[in-house]
Amino acid sequence: MPVSITANLSARYAQNSLVKQNDAVNASTARMSSGNRVLSAADDASAMAIGSSLRIENSGLRSAMLNATSATSMLQIADGALGQISELLSRMNVLAVQSSSGQYDDTTRALLNGEFQGLLGEVDRIAHATSFNGVDILAGTPQFELAGGSSLTADGIRNIRLDTSVLTSDSSFRYTYDQATEVMTVTKIDAGAATSQSINLTPLLNGSVGVGIDLSGSQSLEMSFSQLGLTMVLGAGFQRNVDITNPAAVTGATVAVTATTFAPATTNVPNTLVTDLTALTGVYDTATGALNLPLTTSGAGGTVTLDGVPGISFAVNGGAVGASGAASGDLVGAGTTVDVYADLADGSGQVLLGRVTMATVAATGAGTGTMQVDAGGGILTATGTGEVGSRHLTYKVGTGVLAGEDTLGVDVPAMTAQALQLEGLDVLTQMNANAAITAIKDAMTVLNQGRAAIGAQQLRLEAVGRNLGVISENNEVARSAMIDVDVGVEISNLTANQTLMQASIAMLSRANQMPDMLLELLRN
Repeated sequence: MPVSITANLSARYAQNSLVKQNDAVNASTARMSSGNRVLSAADDASAMAIGSSLRIENSGLRSAMLNATSATSMLQIADGALGQISELLSRMNVLAVQSSSGQYDDTTRALLNGEFQGLLGEVDRIAHATSFNGVDILAGTPQFELAGGSSLTADGIRNIRLDTSVLTSDSSFRYTYDQATEVMTVTKIDAGAATSQSINLTPLLNGSVGVGIDLSGSQSLEMSFSQLGLTMVLGAGFQRNVDITNPAAVTGATVAVTATTFAPATTNVPNTLVTDLTALTGVYDTATGALNLPLTTSGAGGTVTLDGVPGISFAVNGGAVGASGAASGDLVGAGTTVDVYADLADGSGQVLLGRVTMATVAATGAGTGTMQVDAGGGILTATGTGEVGSRHLTYKVGTGVLAGEDTLGVDVPAMTAQALQLEGLDVLTQMNANAAITAIKDAMTVLNQGRAAIGAQQLRLEAVGRNLGVISENNEVARSAMIDVDVGVEISNLTANQTLMQASIAMLSRANQMPDMLLELLRN
């Protein structure tokens, strides 16, 4: 290599080395000061992505651990209250046994009954007053009977639960699912009004079982329509690519119909629809919710009418509603609409099932056919039983949305005087005292079963908390290995780079003196 005054290659080499070592020292300083090995995606893209996911997952796990701890505390409160109720029942049993003995007169029994009634009132007060964060634990909830107009199993619906803090009266619900948007919609139907709530299942299913994959085996997905007071659990029978709708169709060789749709009514009197349709023997399928209406064509270019069906009335193109059991008017034409009504079982009137709309209707010959509408499909009815039952509590103990895996359901039995069947008891007579003894023993059995169930759930929640702690710990170790800086390694790197940086500075200084040395040749 020639010796040159203008091109000081040694200085350039030293300068490049100095820049490189300076960058390395700065990077080591940043890693040491931040505690992170990966400062940006440019440092290690895969580690950054995995570490971020693990950090988010760990945050969710810590929240789930807190949920499990809170749930355990909640059940401990319930168990403590049940212990107090047990003491009260024991004393009530003592009073009942005393009063059932023949040596006491009515005056003495009245005194015993005064204490008995006070204890009974305290049992009821404790049951209603025991709460956690505003949630009543032992008061129970009103019970509703659920009935479906079509097969819930066929639609992949595994379970339905009602939130009686929202649902306080008899109600009807209709559910639909659009596979194109993967949106499930539930409509609560009340007299004269309808309220709907929709849930997009795409992120829930994708995050739980994978993109485009159906639930399988024991997998389930819990959806809470909280505004309506209804929780729906989907199971393996639910198909993402199949609509749950209310279809309509017209069949028959002598009738031509295009673009048939059915719009269910949203103003039905609650809890009448399914019951009334079930009474239509021969035309309503209780398993599928399909209403099959016979029709007749008079001949090519003639009329098309729906035959009379007992309990069913029709109104064609917005006209007057026909008599019950009478045939409809002529359906031939464009944009034909048929409002279908069903008689109420109690004879008090009619209920609108919905409207069938057809783009065109024409008769191609004489004969018969069928119009099928999904009048009862996707309908649920909730009817109050007048009884008080267990309160169902759902605790989030995971970071996903699969029911049974990420949520834990606990049924806390009601312990009110009504639920324990203690209402109306007294010890004013020997007969009443003996009846009270039997009722109290039965109540103690119910209470002990409830305490055992609560104790089992406490143990389960404690195990859940410990397991979450282990998962969180291992998760944090994995995240730390991906993201956190190894202090020992980084200090070694920093020391080495600082030494090289000092050497680069010294060599750059020497290299910058080389042109001056060449000038000596010129002077000589």
